[in-house]
Amino acid sequence: MAIGVDRVRRPVLRARDLRVEFAGMPAVDGVSMWVERGEVVGVVGPAGSGKTTLLNALTGVVPATGALFVDGLPVRLGSPERSRRAGLVRMFQTPQPVRALSGADNFVLARSDTRHRGLLAAWLLHPLLARVDLERGIGTDRVGPGGRQRRGADVLTYGERRLLDIARGIAAVPRVLMLDEPSAGLSARETDALLVLLRGVAADGVGLIVVDRRIDFIEALCDRVTVLDTGRVVAEGTPAEIRRNRRAMDACLGAGAGSDA
Repeated sequence: MAIGVDRVRRPVLRARDLRVEFAGMPAVDGVSMWVERGEVVGVVGPAGSGKTTLLNALTGVVPATGALFVDGLPVRLGSPERSRRAGLVRMFQTPQPVRALSGADNFVLARSDTRHRGLLAAWLLHPLLARVDLERGIGTDRVGPGGRQRRGADVLTYGERRLLDIARGIAAVPRVLMLDEPSAGLSARETDALLVLLRGVAADGVGLIVVDRRIDFIEALCDRVTVLDTGRVVAEGTPAEIRRNRRAMDACLGAGAGSDA
C-alpha cells in the first residue's frame, strides 16, 4: 500500500459521469471516480469492459462527455494537450522509449520542462539536467543499476524497457500517472521491482491509476480498486472488500487476454 503521504481532502483527480461511445454503443457508460494524492487506484474487469477506453477518456485521446477536474480545476475532455498540461500522464501497454537513445537520454527527453525538451536537448543538455535530477533525487537510478542508463534502449530487455518507460512518465512530473497493463510480460523478479518503483512514486505524492489483469499485482499495489463490466462501475473498494464481493470477483476473474475496447 502507498504510505507516508499526507492525504488532502480534495482529490487530485475527479471524473464525473464519463461516457464514451463507438458507433452509438457505449464503451464507458457513466463512470465516476477519484484519486487522492499518493493513492493507487486499480481498474480491473474482463476484456471489453472499458478499462483502456477509460484511460483514453481521462487523457483526451478519445471524445468523451462528462466532467474532469484536476486539483479542483476543470479540464476539457477530448484534448490530450490540455490533459497533459494538467499533469495527467499516460503509459501505454507496450513500452515506447526512443530506441536510438540511451536510458538516461530517454529520461531527459521526457522531462516536463519545455525549455529542455527535444532531441537536441537530450544530447546537449543531459549532463546539466542529470546533475539537477540528482539534486532533486529523481534520477534514472530509480529504475535499475546506473550502468544501464548509458545502454541504448534497443538493447535493453523487455522488463528494463518497461521500467524505463515508467521512468519517462515520472520525468514528466505528473500529478496522476496512468499505467495500462504494466506487469504484462514481466518475470517475478521484474514484477517485484515494478512494485517497489510504483510504491515509491505514490509515496512521493503522485496519484496512480493502474489497469492490470493480474489480481495478485493489483492487490499488492493498490489502495482502492474499481471494477468495470460492460463500461460501468460494478464495484469499488479496498482489495479486501473487492475479494469479498462475488459480483466483483466474477468480473475480475473473467478478464481475458488482450487489450480491451
